[in-house]
Amino acid sequence: MQDSQLNAGASSLAEQTREVALKWFHAQSTGDVETMMACLDPNIEFINYSVVPGYNDAMPWIGTFEGFDATVASFKVFIETCEPMHEELLTLVCEGDQAAGRVHEISRVRATGQTFEIEFVQWMTIRNGRIVRWKSYTDPSPILRAIRGDNPPSA
Repeated sequence: MQDSQLNAGASSLAEQTREVALKWFHAQSTGDVETMMACLDPNIEFINYSVVPGYNDAMPWIGTFEGFDATVASFKVFIETCEPMHEELLTLVCEGDQAAGRVHEISRVRATGQTFEIEFVQWMTIRNGRIVRWKSYTDPSPILRAIRGDNPPSA
């Protein structure tokens, strides 16, 4: 196989990855749950932060979840706990089957009424048009303060 064929294959894969990632982030920012769920592979590995007992375990939706049903259950816990108010994709980088999106989020914790604002990265592996692995990275401090009620009440 010639270099031009290899580059075309890699470019095509990156384009497919970008297409799915953009669909995911658009659905996430508009609250289109049906499209979000359609982007997930049935056997997804979903890692929503790493749990650190005694530190960030007050965020009941975090952890590692295997499969579609466990992933959906994690999303439901987040929605029961927090009200997303704003979510915007700031940067998207794709290479091969990998996509990394930097996202700005503002949400309100339902129990305290307090908001938090974060930037986080969603790192995804996308194969055959579906997200097969999803991992999130952020500083959870603003979320934890809002959960504990340490922030001034939002207007």
